Amino acid sequence: MTILYKYYGCAGGKAALKSQNLGFRKPEFFNDPFELTALSNSVGPANKQETLKIRIDQLKDQVAVLCLTRSAFNPLMWAHYADQHKGFVIGYDTSGPFLNSPEYNLITVDSGDVLYTNTKTPFALNPESMEALNGVYQHAMGFEVAADRALARRLFLTKHASWVYEEEVRVVKKVMDWTHTVEDDQADPLRSFYMLTRNLEPHELPDVDFEPGYFVTASNDNARELYLYSHKVPIREVYLGARSTYMDDPDFSDIFQPERHIYKLDVNQTSWDFERRALTQS
Repeated sequence: MTILYKYYGCAGGKAALKSQNLGFRKPEFFNDPFELTALSNSVGPANKQETLKIRIDQLKDQVAVLCLTRSAFNPLMWAHYADQHKGFVIGYDTSGPFLNSPEYNLITVDSGDVLYTNTKTPFALNPESMEALNGVYQHAMGFEVAADRALARRLFLTKHASWVYEEEVRVVKKVMDWTHTVEDDQADPLRSFYMLTRNLEPHELPDVDFEPGYFVTASNDNARELYLYSHKVPIREVYLGARSTYMDDPDFSDIFQPERHIYKLDVNQTSWDFERRALTQS
């Protein structure tokens, strides 16, 4: 069993603990504007460079990415992604086909370690490399085409060295299989997903022939292009941040479940490390 971790703010962590659903996001909406630019240092004809850009934009829209990490004790991650140490880190059991099967994932969790680099290696644009990129795109759409896994990893898993502290592991999931109907996809327990939405109000679309309940949008900014998969992923570890007050929450006892270890992180006054304190149900 391999346990990988995800950092959450207070509200997101509570929802994740309740649902056991993992959220994947389209890379266009990540906080790093350099996402999926590992091939942008391209060498070749201008028309091929434009084709490269179009294909990568299409790939951005065809997949959604889950970002995990190997460490639950990173103070920068706690500050940046866990509500300044008031949130949670959840440790997920990543075994099983949902995160490991190539049928459902363009890049599986066991091959999803992010590569950090200070430079971009030139990407030669030639018939072979363009064919390989097309294969990655078609495979992401669900067609039975051999994908160049090394090229897919180079595109989706390469980040600047300044992000190395994250120790990130990614899963790149095929959002929709174009060889199936939407109904077939949603009937598959390892493919079905939902999104957090709200109905738009008439004043938000003043120039449209408005029909109540027909127009929807993301429920909040953090829910934009966030795909929450219905499959329940086992939670093995939960860490409460050093500034967490969740132990005073009326629902705190719900956090304790079989095969789940609960910890509170405390600041070690003699070092720069956290101390892990096991919690038990009172």
